[in-house]
Amino acid sequence: MHRHFSIQFAAATLIAFAAPITAAQAATLTTVKYESSVNVQKTNFDKFVTLPKFDSNLGELQKVFVQLGSEVQGSIRLENLDAQSADVTANLAAEVSLLKPDRSILLTTLPTASIAQSFAADDGDLDYKGPSGATYNNLSNKKTASTSFTSDFGLFIGSDTLTLPVTAVAKSSGTGAGNLAQIFNTLAAAKVEVVYEYYIKKPEEPKRKVPESNIPLSALAAVGVCTLLKSKYPQQA
Repeated sequence: MHRHFSIQFAAATLIAFAAPITAAQAATLTTVKYESSVNVQKTNFDKFVTLPKFDSNLGELQKVFVQLGSEVQGSIRLENLDAQSADVTANLAAEVSLLKPDRSILLTTLPTASIAQSFAADDGDLDYKGPSGATYNNLSNKKTASTSFTSDFGLFIGSDTLTLPVTAVAKSSGTGAGNLAQIFNTLAAAKVEVVYEYYIKKPEEPKRKVPESNIPLSALAAVGVCTLLKSKYPQQA
């Protein structure tokens, strides 16, 4: 009984050493993030951001997250030139877009800062102040948009950099008076983030080998047979 148990234990030990490493043990999921920005400047503009591509030597890419953060800044000057009072609404806005290298749209945003005010009838002075006009400085607003890729990573994989166009087009406007004098100073900025999510491949641990015996297999078999015969036919005294 003891001998049989020992053989089973040894076999179980060998199986444990020979078990394959699971995916969870062989790889670790991690992320790396890169950023590139376009500083605040007057619209309209056509600029570029440059970001590192994913180096496939790091591991196996699983997901790409791309985010466009945009901001509009500036001022609005309004003057009601109607012969009667008017309720005026105005928007300081910029359409900020992130494009692919072929200039198709990847992400787009429209940050907007809005004002609404009632103005008296034209006072005869085009000064953007007083009862019929106003000036609004230091206006701003932000907007974000994002997207993710879980396949078709060709755009993002390589040892070089990824250069993407960023555009900003002024979309500022005002309404509410038939005769409305308006001046917009529209500026915009953008920040692009890319996050690569991937598996880091760990080197597999070397498998432990069972030491090889120098005794020929035939000799071991002969010893086993002799042992079996002796136990079955004990010598007579």
